[in-house]
Order: sequence, then C-alpha cells, then structure tokens
Amino acid sequence: MTIRFVSAVGGDTGLLDAAIMHYRDLGVESFHLARHIESFDDPDFQRSRDVLARHGLSYAAVHQGPWDEDLNAYLIRAQMRRHPGDWWVVADLDEFHVYDRSLTDVIAACDSGGYDYVKGALLDRVAANGRLPALTPDTSIWAQFPLAGLVTLRVPGAGSSKVTLARGDVQLHLGQHGALTGRLLPPQEAFPQVHHFKWTDSLPVRLARREQAYASGDWHLTYPDTVDESRRMLMHLEAHDGRIDVTAQEFALRPCGSDYADYEPWPDLVPMLSARR
Repeated sequence: MTIRFVSAVGGDTGLLDAAIMHYRDLGVESFHLARHIESFDDPDFQRSRDVLARHGLSYAAVHQGPWDEDLNAYLIRAQMRRHPGDWWVVADLDEFHVYDRSLTDVIAACDSGGYDYVKGALLDRVAANGRLPALTPDTSIWAQFPLAGLVTLRVPGAGSSKVTLARGDVQLHLGQHGALTGRLLPPQEAFPQVHHFKWTDSLPVRLARREQAYASGDWHLTYPDTVDESRRMLMHLEAHDGRIDVTAQEFALRPCGSDYADYEPWPDLVPMLSARR
C-alpha cells in the first residue's frame, strides 16, 4: 500500500515547497497535485512547475478555465479514484496536518477497526502582531506564524472540520469538510490538527477577487455563504488596520510550535470541534 497526497493547487503557490517537505516528512510516498489556472500565460504556473521539478515531481493534471466552487472536489476525486484501495492524505495547499502519532499508526488503527476516513479541525496560524506578512522562503513557517487559534471558525464562520485522511474510494464533501461514504474513525481515537497558513499578505486580494467573482457570476457558486464569509473576513481586517485582532479572547490564540502537544487548549476544544461540520 502507498500513502498518497492529493491537493488542488490554485493561484497562490507560495507554500508549495513547504507543503511538499512537510508531507514527505509525514510519510507521504506519492504526490498527486492537480493545478488550476485561468491562463497558460500565468507566470506563476511556470514558477510552480519549477518548484515541483526541484522535488522530482510534476503536476498530475492541469485544468485551464474559470474557477468553480466545486472544481476543487472534482480535481481531487479524479486523482483518488485512480487508486481506490490506497490511503490518501487530502489537504489544501495552506493546510499542514499534525497528528499525535505517526501516519502509519493512524492508518493501522483505521484498518484494524474497519474505518475509512479521519477528520480533524482547522487551527489557524497567525503572525505574532496579527499582520498578514509576505512569506519568507528562508524562515520556517512555524516560526513566521507563531500563534495558533480559531480565526476561521470565529470570524468568517466557515466550516472548520476537515477530512485529513481517507481511502481512495471515499467520496468527500465540497471542501473536504466531511464524507458522503465510509466510516469515520471516532475522534476519541484520533483528531488531527490542520494548521492553516492562510493569513499571508496575498489574502486581501484573494478574498476581494473571490467575493467579486462569485457575486458577479464569473465563477460558479454552489453555496451562497461563501461570499458572506469573505465579506466578514474583509470587514474584520478593515476594522483592525489590516490585522487579525490577536487580543480577541474568542480566537483562543496561543504560542504554538509544530508538535501536536504544543497548542495547550486543544484537548478541551476537541469535543466542540469534532461536533461541528
């Protein structure tokens, strides 16, 4: 059995190099990266191909055209169905999974119990001052974003649950927030952290483009809440001088490294987080 990684890569590829290294360290043996581009003339497309080449990889598929809200799920499903009997690590490019044990041990627990997928929850990574910094290639992302907390859950109110690991024949919900088929490993057995490195300098432009494209119909919208979520995040940033309010108690922001035990409130939050979509 091969442990595989799948992700649909969009226009912001600054974390591509760090993501490949993270998941290789986690035990991933095969990468299936599908790329969406609106134009083959996009200079970032070639830059991202150069990053893959340095790791001995290439894109498994390239989709050119307008973005649709369900395109991510389509691209991921197309890859997973190629190896339905293998285990797949599923993540957006800004999501770095952290487990309380090795990936092989989690898979063994699933196999022995007859479970088909694993769910965890987002743990947002934020700069110490709440600013949205540019990524620094020579600095560890864990050090560059030393705070962890619940920004996604508390500000835009978006779904925070994430399927992190699944057999190839499991059908996932849009955004990997759940699964339509298969048996879930109980959160008491394993509940991974999905460290979310979304809060970079490119965020305001990405959110504004997302809001405009969905609202205008340029991109196909499946869930209207998506536009409202972008608006709520933009409003929060505007109200706090372009920063995330790191003093807000409801965000539960704490200093955090890259180890599962580093985020002290996690055990107390698992019952609430595991009950959400």
